Amino acid sequence: MSVICRLIIATGLSMGGVSICFADDPSSSGTGFAVTTNGWLLTNAHVVKGCSRVEVKGKGDATDTRVDEINDLAVIKISSQDPLKPLVFRKSPTRLGEDIVAIGFPLATLLADSVKVTTGNVNALAGIRNDTRYIQISTPIQPGNSGGPVVDRNGFLLGITSATLSKQTADEIGITAQNVNFAIRASVAELFMQSQSVVDQSVEKAENASVLATADLADQVTPSVFQILCYPPKVVVTQPDSAYARIQPPSSSVNLPSDAVIGGDAALEVPKARTGIVRHPNGVAPIKAAANGDAKTVAQAPNGSPVEVLELRDDWYRVLVGGSSGYMHYSWVRVNQFEEPAGDGRFVQVKSFRALDEARSFIRGARIPLSAHLAANGWIAVTLHDVYGEQEAKDLSNALKTHGLIAKDAMVTYGNTYVRKVCCD
Repeated sequence: MSVICRLIIATGLSMGGVSICFADDPSSSGTGFAVTTNGWLLTNAHVVKGCSRVEVKGKGDATDTRVDEINDLAVIKISSQDPLKPLVFRKSPTRLGEDIVAIGFPLATLLADSVKVTTGNVNALAGIRNDTRYIQISTPIQPGNSGGPVVDRNGFLLGITSATLSKQTADEIGITAQNVNFAIRASVAELFMQSQSVVDQSVEKAENASVLATADLADQVTPSVFQILCYPPKVVVTQPDSAYARIQPPSSSVNLPSDAVIGGDAALEVPKARTGIVRHPNGVAPIKAAANGDAKTVAQAPNGSPVEVLELRDDWYRVLVGGSSGYMHYSWVRVNQFEEPAGDGRFVQVKSFRALDEARSFIRGARIPLSAHLAANGWIAVTLHDVYGEQEAKDLSNALKTHGLIAKDAMVTYGNTYVRKVCCD
């Protein structure tokens, strides 16, 4: 029985006999562009990650996918009867303030499904916390732009559209930053391609190179740009007779904490982390020289390594692992003092809140069974009610996103970042 069937049965509703195959429709889309004449396209890793099938619209399915998750890059291979028109990488340095153009397929299910062109400037020569793999750009980007090319006014590649400042980050810092977007430098992508024996074309920008009008630039670049569709693993479910909008836990199953419990220190107090074990999605966690993801890695610790927690510093633990000391992000350590169940089960985190009252209100209005957990950083994490195996959690998450039952930025996570469950059976 599929995981979604289990989820719906848990609500106590009668089941109908209609089968739905979610994998017939793409769960997400992005953009890619030709980098060789013989079928290689470049895109973001997050565009193709977790896909059972990757389709390049108008060109068929990708036959080879190679991913660099650390730098959020991927190359995919397609079969094409006609040679592709690769974009040319620019070798000369990116200049602060220079004019740029981004090409992609944003919001393809809402807007026209044709390629779209937007203009802007290079705002900074580094990304968040001075990450030099990125440039900051003012070119407006939306979901679906990911993996698309950012070119200069001569049509040479400067970067790959990758990210925008999230609403969650804006909420955390209390500022709604406008039009803060990021692109991975073309030079980073060039190194990745070399590691995969995919050879690009590159040139030095000539001082007297002709500057193209936006319309001429679009004519030159858009034939190299393609929409990429991600299909989730096939999940066959039985849909209830009633509409999805009415799927919710029966009221008798919702046992929300009393006001006394909510206000009590015991329910929402994070125990002091003292010991634990390493648990990282990649199987090994870096030990950093400082409480910063960009800090130098001084050692590596495989999953299961005993950890002594010496100090909490924001979202980082100062740790002692074997003979090495340094810093680990709190999500990389399963803490013995926390009360979440043991094992390698995964949660599907739907949303997070500062206060339990907000989480309660969200859960009451949800169309699927949800639970709230106190997270190690003091936030309240709202997740699907059950814990799943890794692939099972990914399949379920993709299917629910496809049908609009959970947010597109919902994520699969270990339970080791949660302290205890605080609401709702």
